[in-house]
Amino acid sequence: MKVFWGKWVFISKNDEMKFKFLFSILPLILFELHAQPTNLLEEARLLERQFKTMDAIRKYEMALVSMPNNVPVLVRLTELYCMEGNSNPNESKSLYALANQFATRAFEVDSNRADVHYAKALVLGRLIQHASIKEKTSLTVQILEQVEIALKIDSLFTKAIYTLAKWHDEVSSLNPAARAALKFMQKGFPPASAEDAIALYEKARKLDPGFMPNNLDLAMAYKRQGKSDKAIELLKFQIKLPMKTKEDQEIKLKSKQLLESLQ
Repeated sequence: MKVFWGKWVFISKNDEMKFKFLFSILPLILFELHAQPTNLLEEARLLERQFKTMDAIRKYEMALVSMPNNVPVLVRLTELYCMEGNSNPNESKSLYALANQFATRAFEVDSNRADVHYAKALVLGRLIQHASIKEKTSLTVQILEQVEIALKIDSLFTKAIYTLAKWHDEVSSLNPAARAALKFMQKGFPPASAEDAIALYEKARKLDPGFMPNNLDLAMAYKRQGKSDKAIELLKFQIKLPMKTKEDQEIKLKSKQLLESLQ
């Protein structure tokens, strides 16, 4: 006779052995349940380093089955689908839509994180490519709002600083007619400048010198301002950096091409 949950229960010798066996393997079952998503994440990161982005995406998605509220994984999937959209123009609309789904899920799980608002700004910047003129105006404002929230939460979040720099860079590069249209359609549209873009790119570079997208955009900004010497110096540094993802591989190639055009 044994006591279970405060009650006396009569069990046979065989039943007692079964219970002992079950309790002996329970820690192993729990360990396996914990280890499986961890292994999937490690496999996904390895696939990224092998430039197999879509395979990595599948692994991350498999890991989400047992950890659906893992915000870093949701944010990473947002980034990876955006990267694939950049690499595959014919499929970009559907890939950006998937990125938006993961960014939205991350926002629903925890909207008080800087990386979540950065992910929203990132995907909005991609969706703008397929938007109407009226939608582009609204999305441009939303991007700024999201990245500013991210920086209020974490003022040193490099990717958010870079995204804000990119916002200033692209908006200030619009032709006068496009800028006038933005101001007309969106009253109180915030100002943007190439000088602010460069200052923010430099801030992001100081925080993370190996962040390749920021380095390339900063070099291009210097080129537009006629500061080729600064662009060349930065690009020479860039091409020596190790490549960690397929995006890094593509950016390094563009960096080499830009450097060749400047020398």
